[in-house]
Amino acid sequence: MRSPLRGKGTGPQQQTSVVKTFPAPVGGWNARDALAAMKPTDAVTLTNWYPRPSYVEFRGGHASHATGITGTGKTLAVYNALSGSNTMYCYTASGIYDVTSAGAVGASKLSRTNGKHQWTMFGDGTSNWLIAVNGVDKPAYFDGTTWTAVDNATTPALTGLTTTDIIGVSVFKGRLIFVQKSSLSFWYLTAGAAGGALTEFDLSGECSKGGYLMATATWTRDGGSGVDDFFVAITSEGEAIVYQGSNPSSAVSWAKVGSYTIGKPLGRRCVSQLGGECVIITENGTFPLSSLLQSGDERAKYALSFKIQNAFVDAARTYGSTFGWKAITYPAYDALLVNVPYAEDGTHYQYVMNLTTKAWTKFSGWNAEDFAILSGSLYFCRSTVVYKAWTGADDNGSNISFYGKQAFSDFGDSRNKHMKLYMPMLTCNGSLAYASDIDVDFADTEVLSTSSTATSSSVWGTATWGTSLWGYGLEIIRQWSSPTEWQGRWLSMKLKIDSDNVTVQWTGNTVIYEPGGPI
Repeated sequence: MRSPLRGKGTGPQQQTSVVKTFPAPVGGWNARDALAAMKPTDAVTLTNWYPRPSYVEFRGGHASHATGITGTGKTLAVYNALSGSNTMYCYTASGIYDVTSAGAVGASKLSRTNGKHQWTMFGDGTSNWLIAVNGVDKPAYFDGTTWTAVDNATTPALTGLTTTDIIGVSVFKGRLIFVQKSSLSFWYLTAGAAGGALTEFDLSGECSKGGYLMATATWTRDGGSGVDDFFVAITSEGEAIVYQGSNPSSAVSWAKVGSYTIGKPLGRRCVSQLGGECVIITENGTFPLSSLLQSGDERAKYALSFKIQNAFVDAARTYGSTFGWKAITYPAYDALLVNVPYAEDGTHYQYVMNLTTKAWTKFSGWNAEDFAILSGSLYFCRSTVVYKAWTGADDNGSNISFYGKQAFSDFGDSRNKHMKLYMPMLTCNGSLAYASDIDVDFADTEVLSTSSTATSSSVWGTATWGTSLWGYGLEIIRQWSSPTEWQGRWLSMKLKIDSDNVTVQWTGNTVIYEPGGPI
């Protein structure tokens, strides 16, 4: 008797594994979108990894540079000499110290009672001046040779205003502008002059919200310096009063453009230059001033910090009154760093953006009171030491903790997934101990897998790729791990490394899972 053939699909089915490969979190830290709405290239958390266009990499470490400063460093300022021989100075509540060279510093250059200064460079046609003010001490002038605590009888002199009341300084169209503390007035000198009689410009009639003048800035619409430059006065209550012209004494060549609400600025150092753009740190984010003034309001979408908006606003509301907020650009890594002070003389973080990709990350371990750039290198001051930053592979001899948690993804597959294996794709210049793991369905847990040590290898299959290096001196590491959390619909890959001696790039990820049912 004939038996019917067994139909297709009537016998036991073998489970089929799915392999998915996807990029590292080059989109950077996302502290704005819902977890289920993030792009696969974003990161829920990214600490001490710096996002590049095609990979994320370890940030550099920091190392002691100048030591023996008396008092706690609060300000770093750089003197740019006409000869090109630039020098750097650290300001404390004791004095001003030359920290250009590595090693122990010498004696104070000028006595101070408060280290929190605002400063600018200014050229009067004869000398280049470094001018720093703090609203407590007389302004500190330096011409490359001599330091002077300026008052109404020194050379140069400032008359018409008690000089210990000057708390802010900037330059607009070749004219020094000074901010008077606890006032809505700025004071100005004759164009091209480093000293002389100061003239007051009272803004109290223009400021509907009151408060006091926090800072002044230059905003330009053409990306350079010229007729399109505008003078901007920023108040403590978040008003920006904008003028166009060159001489505040002349009704013909000085006219108000408008008043704008921009959000309360964070500290006296709320303004920085980004090329021809003026960037301002406010309680609602870090903004190009052009976006705020042209839009007429402060919608979050204009913020450079829009992608980390929730984290930024939370930090501003909690720590906005703490001294140390500042933004600085670091051209060597095409980076914008925003210093976020959780506690003065204590914990600080940096929210860091790649200026090319606009991807953000968070740096920890640099408890910096202030940053400056000297001869292309980044420095910060903390306690009685100035450190060189973004250099080497350790934080002054200690490990750096690197952590990244990729955005959750369902890989376009709504079924449950039985996770089998995970492999981060890394390149490294030596042996590397790391721990990897997976979170499922929007959980947030510690990395539970034990650290494993892998030695870099140039072998991909049985051949090399080019010269067997992905980056100069970096070789490929491929190692599978079996994650602790292994079943769910949404998956997030995590990578944790503590290191003080290697350079690492995270280039991609590969996972293997078995799909299950919908529940």
